[in-house]
Amino acid sequence: MFKKFKKTFFKKNYIYGGIDPKPIYRIMEIGKTFCFTLNKLRKKKLKAYFSEENLKNWGVYKEPANKNFEPVITWIGQSTFLIQIGDKNILTDPIFSDLMLFYPRNFAPGIELKKLPKIDYILISHDHKDHMEKESLLFLKSHDPVILVPKGNKKWFDKNNFTKVYEKEWWQSEIFENLKISFLPAIHWAGRSPTSINKSLWGSWMIEFNGFKMYFAGDTAYSEHFSQISQKFKNINVALMPLGPVEPRRLQQYSHVDGHQAVQGFVDLKAEHFIAMHWGTYCLGSDDFYDPINCVKNAWQENLNFLQNKKLHIIGFGEQLKFCFDLPKDR
Repeated sequence: MFKKFKKTFFKKNYIYGGIDPKPIYRIMEIGKTFCFTLNKLRKKKLKAYFSEENLKNWGVYKEPANKNFEPVITWIGQSTFLIQIGDKNILTDPIFSDLMLFYPRNFAPGIELKKLPKIDYILISHDHKDHMEKESLLFLKSHDPVILVPKGNKKWFDKNNFTKVYEKEWWQSEIFENLKISFLPAIHWAGRSPTSINKSLWGSWMIEFNGFKMYFAGDTAYSEHFSQISQKFKNINVALMPLGPVEPRRLQQYSHVDGHQAVQGFVDLKAEHFIAMHWGTYCLGSDDFYDPINCVKNAWQENLNFLQNKKLHIIGFGEQLKFCFDLPKDR
C-alpha cells in the first residue's frame, strides 16, 4: 500500500517530452490556496461583497440567437464561452453551477444551461471540475454534440455514454466541413482526483472558419508556447485569455498567468482582440474581485508600443461580442 502511495504522489510525471512537478506539489498547491481562500472569506463576508452596486453591473444577461454565421462570442463565466460561427454553436469548458461548497458562483451563468441553443461542439481544455463539469456535460448529452478532449479523457466520456468524442494530442487537428479545430499546448496540469494527477493531457484550442481564427487558451502559465503557436497560426483574430487566479502568486505562477503574463502571451500570439476569461466567477485565490482586471489594464498600458491597433475586451457575464469577416462569394 505504501509503495503504491509513494508511486502515485511522489513520482515525477514525464509527459510528451516535458517534466511536470511531482503530484504531491500539486496537492500542496491546492491545499495552500484553499487555506488562503478560507481566510479571505472569513475576513470579508462573500454575500455582502458581491452585493455592492459596482459589482452588480457585471451581469449582462441576454438570451442568445439560435445560430450566427459571422462570429459571436458570449462569456458565460470562468472559461465557458458560447462561440457561434458558421451557423455552428461551440461551447468551451462547460461549468454552470457552484464549483463546490466553499467555491460558490459569484454570478449566475451568463446563459442558463437550459436556455443554450443546440450545441454542436464542446471543447475541453483539461479535466479539472471548473472546466469539465459532470452535471453540465450530462445535461448537454441530449444535444448530441461532437466533443473534443485532450488525450486521456475519452474514457470518461465513453463511461458516460457520449458517442461523438475525439481525443487529441498537442498539434493535432480535426476538420468538420469548413470548421478546423486544433489542439495546442498549454502549461498547466490535470487530474480529477489526487490519484489521477497528470494521467491525462491539458492544452488550448484553435478554431478556424472562413479564415477567421479564435484561440482559446484554456488554463495556463506563461511560456514559449504562445510564440510557438503564433509561428504556426498567422493572423489570429481573437484570443480568449485567462487572468487568474492571481494570488498567492508564489503558488499560482506555475499554473496560471496573471494580467502581465496574459498580455505578454497575447503579444507573443500577435492576435488582434484580447477577451478576458477565468476571473471573477469563483474565488479561487486570495485576490479580490478587481485584482485580475486591474493587473491586465496596467499591463496593457505598459505595452502600448506592442499593442497598436489591438483591442482589450473585459466583458460581463452574458455579454456578447460580435465580429465580422468577408462572407464567401457563393453565400
